[in-house]
Amino acid sequence: MSRSLIPFIRSLREAEPYEQEEPGEASFHDLMKRDEIPGLQVGHVELKGPIHKTPGAHDAWHQAYFIYEGAGIVHLGDETRQVEAPALVSIPKHTNHSVEVPDGGVMRYIYINQWH
Repeated sequence: MSRSLIPFIRSLREAEPYEQEEPGEASFHDLMKRDEIPGLQVGHVELKGPIHKTPGAHDAWHQAYFIYEGAGIVHLGDETRQVEAPALVSIPKHTNHSVEVPDGGVMRYIYINQWH
C-alpha cells in the first residue's frame, strides 16, 4: 500500500525543534520529517561557538550539509578543513564527522538525510 504525499510549505519558525545532547550551544529543527518524502529527512542546525559538535557516523543514511551562514572547521573521515559559507559537505554513511565553531562564531546549515 502506498501512502499519498502531502505537499506543504514550512518555515523554520514552524519547524518542530528537537533536542540533541551537545557540549555547547546548539539548536535543531525538523524541516521535513523522515518519509514525508520517502527516504528523505531535512533539518536545520544552528551552532554557537565555542562548540565542537559531538563526532559520529551514521550507519543507516547518507547526509549532506548546506552551510549557508558562518565559518568553522569540518572533520570528515581523515580530512579536516576550514569551511566558510556558502559550502556543501557530503557525508556518505559510515563516515565519521564533526563540526567546530570558534568562540563568538555562529554556523547555520541545512542537513539532508537520505535512506536507501
